[in-house]
Amino acid sequence: MLGAGAMTAAERIVAQICQFTVFIVAARMLGPADFGTYALVSACAILLLRASEVGWAPYIMCWAGDDLVPRQVLTMAIVCGFVFGILGFAGSYGAQWWGMSADTVVLMQLFSVWVTLATISSAQKGVMIWMKRLRLSALSEILGELVGLAVSLSTLLAGWGVLSIAFGRLAYQVTHLSISLLVTRKLPAFGFEGAMVRELWTFSHHFFTSRMLANIRLYAATFIIGGALGPAGVGYYRVAERLVGAVAEVIAVPGQLLGWALFKEARDGEGAAQADTRVRAQLLTFLRLLTVISAPLFVWLIATSDILISGLLDSEWLPAVPLVAMLALARLLGTYGIATEPLLSLTGQSRELPRLSMIMLVTTVATTLVAVPFGLLAVAGAQLVTAVILLVVTLRLFDRFAGVTPAAFLGSLRDLVGPLGVGIGTLVASDYILTLQTLVPPLAQAVLSGLIAVAAYGAALALMAPSVVEQLIGTRRKEAPAR
Repeated sequence: MLGAGAMTAAERIVAQICQFTVFIVAARMLGPADFGTYALVSACAILLLRASEVGWAPYIMCWAGDDLVPRQVLTMAIVCGFVFGILGFAGSYGAQWWGMSADTVVLMQLFSVWVTLATISSAQKGVMIWMKRLRLSALSEILGELVGLAVSLSTLLAGWGVLSIAFGRLAYQVTHLSISLLVTRKLPAFGFEGAMVRELWTFSHHFFTSRMLANIRLYAATFIIGGALGPAGVGYYRVAERLVGAVAEVIAVPGQLLGWALFKEARDGEGAAQADTRVRAQLLTFLRLLTVISAPLFVWLIATSDILISGLLDSEWLPAVPLVAMLALARLLGTYGIATEPLLSLTGQSRELPRLSMIMLVTTVATTLVAVPFGLLAVAGAQLVTAVILLVVTLRLFDRFAGVTPAAFLGSLRDLVGPLGVGIGTLVASDYILTLQTLVPPLAQAVLSGLIAVAAYGAALALMAPSVVEQLIGTRRKEAPAR
């Protein structure tokens, strides 16, 4: 039987495959305008959900007593879900009065139902994890994703258009919620005590603030583009953002877990007096490994973006190609921010995180507002400018709290220049050579050129930067006993 960790990893893989499949099929069938409409309504629904979730699930997962309080919190989540679902319905009637299309109004109403179900489902997931039913929690999500995928694709093919994606979301939530109720068998409870409510409010307030800031920043550009350039502009931008995001998630999720492990090991090692030195060394190692892994992936995405867009979608989406390139470069510069949360948390500087989130939000909104009158390319350029500013802020935090100066950071990357040059040169050359033949289809060319470049890059690393290979092997050896 799969362990809980393996099942959770499998759930993330299945979720990414299902969501990316729906994204590709929907983008091909809907076109930029309809897909942009969906993206705007979905972004509004996600912000509504984040407000509705508050911090119910984390509070349940952290609870150390009997099942009364988790059941009481579940009641609060149910009430919250219905309240915010009703707010979503009210918004849909406001949109109807404003003159939006019938499909858009129905889409908003479907997402309002989704907000209610997703809020309850999130709390139920917290209960399952509190009960240590991790495998069943992951299984319920896997089954939900598969059912949602089937419903979305079948209704898309049946001609339901933009509503199909909402149908899939609802199918996922109904499946997940049904299974979770069968697993937990916990009924909501009433009788709230004042002390518990105050503790819950204090706990949830921090989660609400940090999550809302992060999500507002994530969707700020979407709303600004929608208001200035319309749904089609949102469609092009969201497609580019989703392609770049798929690569970024491959790096961010394991990267953050590795960061927590490395910095915790450095902080808790023998000899408290040497803790700062160990943290500094581990941070430099971590930043080197991030560069080794992220730079080739984003460069490959930039070099093959035209093939990926035309192959996965069609020529109608080609205006998104330069957006992919600029957003990929911005994400590459922002990759080093993966280290900030584990580093600041484990060194007792977590109070800096809300301030950093606010800086990121204000910078993103300001640069996007300045750029949007000049079009989508300018907006993508604004994200690049934002990434540069945030990189400077991030390096300043590394200097203040880990003793890693910008000069030390750049110096640690010096021996990577040669291997990266070999890899990029091989990618460009192989991509050009493959375009001269007609036997290999375009998407396969993108994959093949990437594999050739990876082989050359790996060989160059072994020859020109063997210490990086040793660090990778050393990291694995340290992690092995923990399995």
